[in-house]
Amino acid sequence: MRKKQVSVFLIFVLLTFCAKDPELFPEYYFELNLIKKLTGSEAKNFVNRLHFNSITNEKNEIGFYSGIKGNAIIYITYYDNEITAIDNYKKMTEKISPDNSVFTNSSYIDISGRNIYRTFGMGQTHYVFTSSNKLFWISAEMQWAQDFLTEYLTILD
Repeated sequence: MRKKQVSVFLIFVLLTFCAKDPELFPEYYFELNLIKKLTGSEAKNFVNRLHFNSITNEKNEIGFYSGIKGNAIIYITYYDNEITAIDNYKKMTEKISPDNSVFTNSSYIDISGRNIYRTFGMGQTHYVFTSSNKLFWISAEMQWAQDFLTEYLTILD
């Protein structure tokens, strides 16, 4: 009987300390439905086609959201470590400028204690930021984009 109690206790401890990763693409979020999710080579190819160029060999995932209020897209690129994610964040945000892109009024803003790059273009607000080894690009309708992002950040915390 003692072995069984120890086993149950060990399982409880393991489950308690093994934190589950957050669901980065909820099925229903901010009154929007996840209508499509791309992973693997399909996501990588989508990102490369979007840029008319081969820009990534990393793992990518893309979630497309839609609902009565509009649309949003969450792009995530996974790197080997946080430093590489931050380096790529810096490179990406440096390349986005009014001189050579469709984006305007770009700036760094603080939301929930995070340094987030915000830019506007194609009828949406776009946010770029990192979290651990991940680089995020979130595009959403201008009217509610910041609320969408602020709520999404609670998933990551």
